[in-house]
Amino acid sequence: MLEKKIRKLSNKTSRRIALPTFITLFLFVIVIFFVLLPQLEENFLNRKKEMIQELTETTWSLLESYHERELTGELTRAEAQRRAVLRINKLRYGPEQKDYFWINDMSPRMIMHPYRSDLEGKDVSDFQDSKGKYLFREFVRTVQKQGAGYVDYMWQWKDDPTKISPKMSYVKGFKPWGWIIGTGLYVDDIYTEISKIRKKLSAISMGILFIVSLLAVYSIRQTMIADRERLGIFLEREGLMKSLEKSKERYRNLLETTSDWIWESDQDGRYTYSSPRVKDLLGFEPKEMENKTLIDIVSPQHTKLFSAKFKKMLRAKKPINGLESTCLGKNGQVVVLENNAVPIFNHLEELVGYRGIARDVTERKVALEKLKKSRDDLHTSLEETVSSLASTAEKRDPYTAGHQQRVDLLACAIGRELGLPELQIEGLHIAALLHDIGKITLPSEYLAKPTKLSKEETAIIRFHTEVGYDILKNIHFPWPVAEIVYQHHEHLDGSGYPRGLMDKDILLEAKIITVADVVEAMSSHRPYRPSLGITKALDEIRSGRGTRYHAASVDACLHLVLDKKLELASGDWCPLFI
Repeated sequence: MLEKKIRKLSNKTSRRIALPTFITLFLFVIVIFFVLLPQLEENFLNRKKEMIQELTETTWSLLESYHERELTGELTRAEAQRRAVLRINKLRYGPEQKDYFWINDMSPRMIMHPYRSDLEGKDVSDFQDSKGKYLFREFVRTVQKQGAGYVDYMWQWKDDPTKISPKMSYVKGFKPWGWIIGTGLYVDDIYTEISKIRKKLSAISMGILFIVSLLAVYSIRQTMIADRERLGIFLEREGLMKSLEKSKERYRNLLETTSDWIWESDQDGRYTYSSPRVKDLLGFEPKEMENKTLIDIVSPQHTKLFSAKFKKMLRAKKPINGLESTCLGKNGQVVVLENNAVPIFNHLEELVGYRGIARDVTERKVALEKLKKSRDDLHTSLEETVSSLASTAEKRDPYTAGHQQRVDLLACAIGRELGLPELQIEGLHIAALLHDIGKITLPSEYLAKPTKLSKEETAIIRFHTEVGYDILKNIHFPWPVAEIVYQHHEHLDGSGYPRGLMDKDILLEAKIITVADVVEAMSSHRPYRPSLGITKALDEIRSGRGTRYHAASVDACLHLVLDKKLELASGDWCPLFI
């Protein structure tokens, strides 16, 4: 009985799908071939007519320009007319560059025709086309009545006098000289293009009809298959309901045995359901948690701050992700819970509560605290080690003691001015403190020499960047400290040392330290000269901006010094440890 009803329903459904589909296809054919195509052809023809009108108007403007030169006295009328004819005689357009313009006067007499020079200078008032039409009289009559317009007639095919075809032209009179200028299109050309469009559109339409028909047949077939399958679905429904009951039972068992606390609450955050796991986590029975909120079990020292945060999250009516709360259990034990929940809405999209899960993350929090302390200890150790290395280097050159710390101060200030992240500035700080570490291997008499160094001594001094790189390259910093130290005497234009690197190959931190090093060195005393002063130091980086020195770093340094954000001349240099 049930199977018969389904078959009957399937047949009805198939007819309901097929009938509208085929009616739609029939209407589609009518609209395409009896509405859209005729309208498309009419629009195409109108566009072609507009085209020859615009071409004629454009060429007419040439006559006007030569007439203006006649009026100004630049040209005589005869010379202006001669030049206009020569220029228009050469104008061509169209796919084969054979479409042209002609000129006759109001007599009518032929002034110029590119393909009928035999008519030029002759009276063409009695000239007839193959159908007996006095076309040149018609040109004159159209201009006299309207000033411009369209004329249909028979004429030779472009430059082929043996082939006569129907033509549609647009003519316009030029009153100052009594001329008529015109151009036209061959009607056969237009209808050939329209025919191509019609064939292409017809092919596309037939393709669409074929595809839609296939889809309709496919839909009907699929509907029949679906109806047959529906019978099997009805027969299996009872079995599925039994399976659903078993699934609910399994879900309930999982819910009550999971290691996480599953809960539900109302819109105010009061618990309406708690899984048995809450007893293991906090010592409360599930019933005891009803009508409590998370705020009720948060430790007293966290209540005030957490309460505002929790209420704000409830008002937001959005999912709660990773909300940590330090709670007190029934027996006073401290438990850190991570809460995740999703909002529950009724059919009116009104919030009715939350459904969530709470996980004990106490051990993880303790481990993270230990890890943070270990990281801080390592960071402190790194700072102390770097400071010791920097101090060791400066003991070899007591006259420039404090140079590395001052470069560090200025470089970090420039980095912050450029908006670098703190982690990158920390690497810049380490590299700046160690940028001259390679000097610990140099002879002390070179470092403290009160006179200018020889060429050989300068070459040895310059070797300190490579030595610094060799010292630092095997130390595993979180930043490319060794490479920054290696590059801190490189210039953007390749004039630096030791490798003559160009702009794109130099690290940003090295570019910053280069600017800071130049400013500090020039504004400080050296064994072989007194301080050159901050003005000359700033002039140096300003003159090399964008060529030798990084433009943004130069701008930041000038801003820091000139706006008194950093006083270089005060002697108030001190290392900054981040």
